[in-house]
Amino acid sequence: MAGRMFEGKVAIVTGGALGMGRATARRFGEEGARVCVADIDRDGAQSTVDVIREAGGEAFACRVDIAVEDDNDRMVAETVDRYGGLDVAHLNAAILGELADFFEGGVANYDRVIAVNLRGCYLGMRSVGRVMRRGGAVVAMSSAAGLKGWDLNAPYSASKHAIIGLVRSAAPAFAARGLRVNAICPGTVNTRMFVADPAEDAIVPSENLEMPPFAGLATPQHIAELVLYLASSRAAFITGAVHTADGGQMATFVS
Repeated sequence: MAGRMFEGKVAIVTGGALGMGRATARRFGEEGARVCVADIDRDGAQSTVDVIREAGGEAFACRVDIAVEDDNDRMVAETVDRYGGLDVAHLNAAILGELADFFEGGVANYDRVIAVNLRGCYLGMRSVGRVMRRGGAVVAMSSAAGLKGWDLNAPYSASKHAIIGLVRSAAPAFAARGLRVNAICPGTVNTRMFVADPAEDAIVPSENLEMPPFAGLATPQHIAELVLYLASSRAAFITGAVHTADGGQMATFVS
C-alpha cells in the first residue's frame, strides 16, 4: 500500500504481547514496518505476530527478558539479521509490582521493579541505539506515575520518574548518532495492568479515534498513535522530551 508511514522501516516493540505494546506493534505493521514483537511471554508475542501477518504485515516473535543485557543484544541482532537494519524502537515492557504501603513493601519487589522497568529501559536504549540507522527514533514508556508520586507503589513511580531522567540524559548521545529519543507518560489505559477485563484489542482507523471523558480511560491505540508520531519523521525536531497522554488527568484538580 503506497504512502504508509513506515514503509521499508524496521521496528522493535518490547512488551508486545499485550496492551499498548500489542497495539503499537499492530499499528507499525499496518503502516508498513517489519516488526520484532518482543516479550518475556513468547506465546503472547507470537499471538501479536499472527494478527500482524493476518493483516498483511511482516513480523516475528522474540522472547526477551529486558532486565538481561544479553537478551537485549540478541533481540537487536535477530532483528538486524532478519531485516537488514533497525529504524524504530518502542521500549514499552514494564511490570507494576506489588501495591503496598511505603513502609510495608518488600525489598525484593523493589529490586525486581527497578530491574525490569529502569534497567530494562537503559539496556534496551543502549542495545538499539548502537545499531539504529541514522534518522531513527526510540520511544520509551514512562507514566503519569513518573510525573507525580504514587503512595501505594513507590518502586513503580520511582522507576518511571527515572526513565524521564534517562531519556533526557541520553538525548545528546543519540543526537550525535543522528537519532532521537523521547518518553511518553500515559495516564490510565484500558490494559490488564489496570483493568480486570480490558477491551484492549480493538484497532480502528486512526481518524476515527474517539476522545474519552476528561481524565478518563484511554485505549491502547490512543497511546500507540502517539508512539507512531514520535517515531516518524513528522517529529524530526522532537528529542529529549516528555509527552503526557493522560486525557487531562495531570492538568488540574477536578471538584
